[in-house]
Amino acid sequence: MSGGPSPTPDVVVLVGNPRAGSRTRGVAEAVAGALLDRLGGSLGAVQVLELAEAVGVSFGPEPAYGAKAGSDPFAAVRSARLLVVATSAYKGSYTGLLKIFLDQFPHRELAEVVAVPVSVAASPAHADAAASALRDVLLELGARVPAPPLAVPESRLADAREIAARWADQHAAAVGPRLARVV
Repeated sequence: MSGGPSPTPDVVVLVGNPRAGSRTRGVAEAVAGALLDRLGGSLGAVQVLELAEAVGVSFGPEPAYGAKAGSDPFAAVRSARLLVVATSAYKGSYTGLLKIFLDQFPHRELAEVVAVPVSVAASPAHADAAASALRDVLLELGARVPAPPLAVPESRLADAREIAARWADQHAAAVGPRLARVV
């Protein structure tokens, strides 16, 4: 049947930066790529969801819509086997845009998802704080977070691929076995 829904991606890269095409996206894609390289052919399609494009936020009476129409971002996140969630840090935490998005999921709804939290910030302390806070909310949503979050200082963004590769070398063995679906 032509025109039907696209296949469900195995890997979803969720970018919580309020600016589309950010350096945060680059880090997230580097992490996903490094994990895929280390995990071999066990995962298939990758979908990148930039919240800056996919959802709209309104604090007024009129609803807001994302700039680009596409598949349901909530369904993509729910059905992912591997979810790389990346955020820039604002005031020591993950972005409000990401918070609003994640707040739409009921408690434990991501129990079938393996998640990797990633943050980028000017200060290493803020990057660590945002990554830890993001890890906590993903755990609250039931996601399996088998490895420590990755916090990348902005001063190291030129080395993002190397940092992602080193992180994947250290943690792919913990992430891989968790990707099997519970039946």
